[in-house]
Amino acid sequence: MTINERLKALRLESGLTQAQLAKELDIAQTTIAAYEKAHDPNIYNLIAYARYFKCSVDFLAGVEESGYTDSLLFSKAERTIIKDFRRLSPAAKKCALAQIAALADSGLNG
Repeated sequence: MTINERLKALRLESGLTQAQLAKELDIAQTTIAAYEKAHDPNIYNLIAYARYFKCSVDFLAGVEESGYTDSLLFSKAERTIIKDFRRLSPAAKKCALAQIAALADSGLNG
């Protein structure tokens, strides 16, 4: 997968339009479009992508196939849960984990 394909895949898997991602990264929508077609991002924008998508620059560049945990491996619902979980306090995380364990052990778990 090329860097351009990877950038587009990450955006689409996150449910973002080019305009939405451009706003998040504070760059022009036309720049996002160019990166997804053929132009390689400059180092500053590549770092911005890596920070936004919580992955490594090496992953974006195709040097490594792993290094990205929020996409490609998880469904949209799972990514939402992870994103929300990361915002919780340590006490709230402990409570959430206990509730998940209880649900997994319950009869509701199909």
